[in-house]
Amino acid sequence: MFHHRATETQRKAHSLSLRKGEGWGEGFPCNIQQASRRESGFTLLEVLMALTVFALIVVVCYTALGPAGEGFRQLQERRDTIESAAWIGKQLRADVAYLSSSSLKTLRPIQLRSDARGDTFADQLTLLVREAGRSGLTLVHYKLDEVEGVLVRESRMAWARPNSESSRMILGKADSLHVEMMDTTGQWQPQWLQQTALDAPQIWPRAIRITMQQSGVAQTWLLPVWLGLP
Repeated sequence: MFHHRATETQRKAHSLSLRKGEGWGEGFPCNIQQASRRESGFTLLEVLMALTVFALIVVVCYTALGPAGEGFRQLQERRDTIESAAWIGKQLRADVAYLSSSSLKTLRPIQLRSDARGDTFADQLTLLVREAGRSGLTLVHYKLDEVEGVLVRESRMAWARPNSESSRMILGKADSLHVEMMDTTGQWQPQWLQQTALDAPQIWPRAIRITMQQSGVAQTWLLPVWLGLP
């Protein structure tokens, strides 16, 4: 009987200790709860190791993808250059195809101003054309804008005043512009001397060769002149 009462007393004391939280914490033993608290965070050494691994991964990825990105950039620049050259060539062919003459001798169909500067050129070409959609003749002037580094096409009506404002169009980037004329003997001439005498009959070149250079890359257009052919 005494043993039974002692056992019952111990059971009640144990239940009371459970209600007070002595030796237990939210249903778990104290030693387990303390261990879980210690394992819930990262140590400083673990954080430093993780940052080191992350930095190594970034370096490896940059080393592997860097040349690919540079190659893509060069490919993009090359594509832009090709598209710009195609647009310039289309505009040049259209203007040369619409070359025209005038009864007024002061309006020469082709005027060439040569400006050689060693390996680079800043030539200027003026054409008298009959543009589609415009009444009358148009003076088209190609020149190199050395300040902006671009090829410019300016146009105005042939009968307009010399100081009148021209329509300006930027065709693309360019460092050099070289224009040559093919004479009747098939030789390329840097100047078109036949245009100096106003009272002489017009002598047409066989073709016009235009070379544009941009960042060391040269693009050449060979434009035949159909006027004056038998």
